[in-house]
Amino acid sequence: MNRNYLLGSLILFIGIAFDGANQQPIKAAQAATEDNKIQPLVTTAELSVGENRFAFGLVQGNRLVENAEVLVRLYLIADESAQLTAEVNAPYTPVRAIAKKNAVHRHADGSRHVHTSDSAVRGLYVTRLKFTQPGTWGVELLVRENGVAFDPVRLSATVFKSPQTPAVGTPAPRSRNLIAKDVKNLRDIDTSTHPDPRLHQVRIADAIAQGKPQLIVFATPQFCTSRMCGPVVDIVRTLLPAYGKRVAFTHQEIWQDFAEKKVFATVEEWRLITEPWIFVVDGKGIIRAKFEGLVTERELEVALQQTLSIAQPRRP
Repeated sequence: MNRNYLLGSLILFIGIAFDGANQQPIKAAQAATEDNKIQPLVTTAELSVGENRFAFGLVQGNRLVENAEVLVRLYLIADESAQLTAEVNAPYTPVRAIAKKNAVHRHADGSRHVHTSDSAVRGLYVTRLKFTQPGTWGVELLVRENGVAFDPVRLSATVFKSPQTPAVGTPAPRSRNLIAKDVKNLRDIDTSTHPDPRLHQVRIADAIAQGKPQLIVFATPQFCTSRMCGPVVDIVRTLLPAYGKRVAFTHQEIWQDFAEKKVFATVEEWRLITEPWIFVVDGKGIIRAKFEGLVTERELEVALQQTLSIAQPRRP
């Protein structure tokens, strides 16, 4: 089955812009001046009622803006007005540096794009946003770098009643993903420059049957084209020494046939329309955490530790 995927999960919400101060709709072109314009690189496409992880990068021209102070304002938009519902900070969190040579990724048109160490993403801004109802919401980013304020960045997003992907707290799909012994060449199921066989040893369904917690990363390294998708599989790999004996790690490639835009059956079963995604599943097969887009090593460690504590409760 062919489906249209947003490679790299780079999402910039497009809709009505709004004036957070006056609570009146404005034109998007008025949201920022060219001299002080900052662009968000939002990696969160799926937003639903309840609490959501909201992650993004910031860029000015060709420069990634790092270690800035960011205040996120959340607005409920109704009847052409914007009601402020929350203000939260979005701290900058470094992404573990992965020592590697220049990475070559392929675009949808077949062209090649080289990501150098100079342009590599070194961190992202992460916060939690709570949506109380479905519909159109506004997100305003107030950014200060070294005491200098940028023009406010205003986005709008559609919030759905429930997530399309499997929700936290629900059973994980019992997928029978292809593993190393099913193929002659790991490159048939992994587009990494150097596929890691440790990430292709266990079927998701079998790990659940064995009662083993899992970390499952859905990603397509060769076709990751945005600046914010980052080396997600490489970040996951760094956790293997500490957690590999207690947790089953699985990398599921997205494209079975990139030219034909045909995805693997497991991707269909998990209802993914963006990538990358990471799911942490406990020993009973219940999803305990999920992350869309670029994620930090620290976020994954916290999720794994919480999941392992559920699987192994402390004795009195």
